[in-house]
Amino acid sequence: MRKSWGCLAVVLALSACRKDAAEGPEGGGDARGTVARLEGGEAGEDALSGPYTVTKEKLEAYVGYQRKMLEVYGSLMRSLQDMGPLLDAGTPQAMEKARSGLKLIERKAQAEADARQAAGLSTDEVNRIAEVVTAVISQRQMGRTLQYEEELKKLEALQARMPEEQQKELAPQVESMRLQVETFQKLPEARREFGDANVDVVLSREADLTKNYQDMLKAFAGVRR
Repeated sequence: MRKSWGCLAVVLALSACRKDAAEGPEGGGDARGTVARLEGGEAGEDALSGPYTVTKEKLEAYVGYQRKMLEVYGSLMRSLQDMGPLLDAGTPQAMEKARSGLKLIERKAQAEADARQAAGLSTDEVNRIAEVVTAVISQRQMGRTLQYEEELKKLEALQARMPEEQQKELAPQVESMRLQVETFQKLPEARREFGDANVDVVLSREADLTKNYQDMLKAFAGVRR
């Protein structure tokens, strides 16, 4: 019966990611695009074309939208978890109650629409902003997780204590680590893809967006906050 519970959770996730399947590889169907679109929805007639500019006002609205959706996703995932015992019971009455969980997907879609309207953002705007935010914040988060800056300091301190000949031998490793740190700090890939202005605007709200990003991961992992 655990398999049935798992399938329901997958259906919920797929309902948020259906745009990726429709677009294919060129439409951003990688992991980063999937995470970004968990916060958005299916593009409609309001889809934008050409480069998108993330303004401070739009980003502010998006931060508020994220917080509303975190409440929605947290509630839905808790409801799905609570359905586990019902599915394990396997009785007709329990299964009937469990099937009502499919209505969670409909409520999720409506909640997304309500949150977008409250934020004054279109579906496409949410998706476009989410792509930039996810590209920037996920890279910054990865840099902190891997602790490259701390490792670089340790490596540099070790190099400084070595004889000159050994310092030269270690130099390529130090330089490689330094380049990794610079990549996570300056985000060259995100800047090439989305432009300096968009990246800098997102970084101006890095603390709030990082918290939202972490809370979103917890929500989808089923962590109760």
